[in-house]
Amino acid sequence: MLESRAIERALNEPKKGALTKALIIDSALAIASKAGLEGLTIGNLADAVKMSKSGVFAHFGSREELQVAVVRTYHEHFKNLVFIPALLKPKGLPRLKKLIDAWLKMSIGGDTSSCFFIAGAAEYDDRPGIVREELIRSVETWRAAITRSIEESIAAGHLKKNTDVDALLFQLYSIVLGAHHDARFLDNPKSLKTANALIKEIFNRYQASK
Repeated sequence: MLESRAIERALNEPKKGALTKALIIDSALAIASKAGLEGLTIGNLADAVKMSKSGVFAHFGSREELQVAVVRTYHEHFKNLVFIPALLKPKGLPRLKKLIDAWLKMSIGGDTSSCFFIAGAAEYDDRPGIVREELIRSVETWRAAITRSIEESIAAGHLKKNTDVDALLFQLYSIVLGAHHDARFLDNPKSLKTANALIKEIFNRYQASK
């Protein structure tokens, strides 16, 4: 009987540890969404999850490893809210438009967290280390997805054959970045409307003749 209980405890401990770690990362993501990745500390996270600092630290080797885990969790969150819904749209312009529209709404919506891909760049643009490297990997993955969608739009005949893929990527990315800045930093209520109008104008300019 005692042996079976010991076995049961041994089996349950990894599950409990994984659940605790997931809870810590979720709380860390909530803190970083408001205070930035640099505003995330073992101390304020321990207070949020009502654990000791040593208890939180036991799940991560360092503050940087905690921040990396938060970036990875945000990437999954971003993928579920932006990328996967866009895959339900047909390849080409419908999918590309959905990618940008979902990203724009997530980036500046009042009920969502600030976009780490944009806010993180400001925090780590000149700060080397594993957190910056993880952010760059996530951003490059996202930019590759937009680039692929632009190329599919050209192949499908939705966009002009001579469309400059890099230029279109830069324009779309810059509009969302600007909207994020104006909506969240300057609290400009016209940001979303302005961004949508500019994006529509750009797509009309690149769209192939029917």
